[in-house]
Amino acid sequence: MENKLFIPILLLSYLLSPVILQGKKIGNSRIRMVDGEYAKLSDFHSDGPMIINFWTTWWTYCERQLGYLNQLNKEFKDVGLTVLAVNVNKPNIINQVRPYIKKRKYKFDVAVDPSSKIAKQFKVIGYPTFLLIDKQGKIIHKESGYEEGMEDLYLRKLTEYFDKEQIKHKSFSYIKKDNINNEDRALKIDF
Repeated sequence: MENKLFIPILLLSYLLSPVILQGKKIGNSRIRMVDGEYAKLSDFHSDGPMIINFWTTWWTYCERQLGYLNQLNKEFKDVGLTVLAVNVNKPNIINQVRPYIKKRKYKFDVAVDPSSKIAKQFKVIGYPTFLLIDKQGKIIHKESGYEEGMEDLYLRKLTEYFDKEQIKHKSFSYIKKDNINNEDRALKIDF
């Protein structure tokens, strides 16, 4: 009987996790940046809204989403937006993060969470996971997974926040880039 309940309960918690977190404050957890320094989450939303994105180096959809977030970061940085990409690679491959970011020339802040301590606080159960946080540190929106067209949803939620807070911003057009080359797609198996 317990086994039959496990799947429905897991599915229900997955579906409700964005709703449960919405409106909650993110707290002030300490997080390790990719350069080895430490920061607090509150350091990133003091000037305006913040995007926290949980991602991995090995999932293609994370790369696609990061390319989009890099464009958002560039376009809206002057009105206070901060993007914090939190990598959740396991400890044995955490050393791939810095070269990955450098190769793609991402300009947002990057943290590492190899034990998924921060990810668990935000009830992250899939990658990538996108969170939009307001200036007061409250979660406005959470989205797990990624598919084509989600960029419109992210932009809509962000501009709704800007409009509600009367923050003047430019219009934004996403330039879709396929920055995934065949070398990155190669499957590496070590026996």
